Amino acid sequence: MLSLIGQAVPTEGTGVYLPEHFWSGLMGSAVFGLMGIVLLLLGYWLFDLITPRIDVQKELTEKNMAVALVIAALLLGIAYVAAHVVQ
Repeated sequence: MLSLIGQAVPTEGTGVYLPEHFWSGLMGSAVFGLMGIVLLLLGYWLFDLITPRIDVQKELTEKNMAVALVIAALLLGIAYVAAHVVQ
C-alpha cells in the first residue's frame, strides 16, 4: 500500500494526487500477499512434519497454551522471514 502512495503524481493544475500505476501496484500487493500466505502454510506444514509426536490440532482443542504459544511464535517468525524475502 505504501508503494501506491509513493507513486502518486499530482494531476496538472488540480493538486489532486492520483496513483500513476494503481493496477500494477494492486496486483503486486495481491501476488506478494498470496506468496506470504503460502509461505506461512508451508512453514506450518513443515513444523507439523518434523514434530510427529505432537498432535497440534488435538493439543489446541484441549486448550494447551504452551502449544498455542509455540505455534504463534512459529507463525510470527515465518511471517517475519517471509516479509523480508518478499520485500
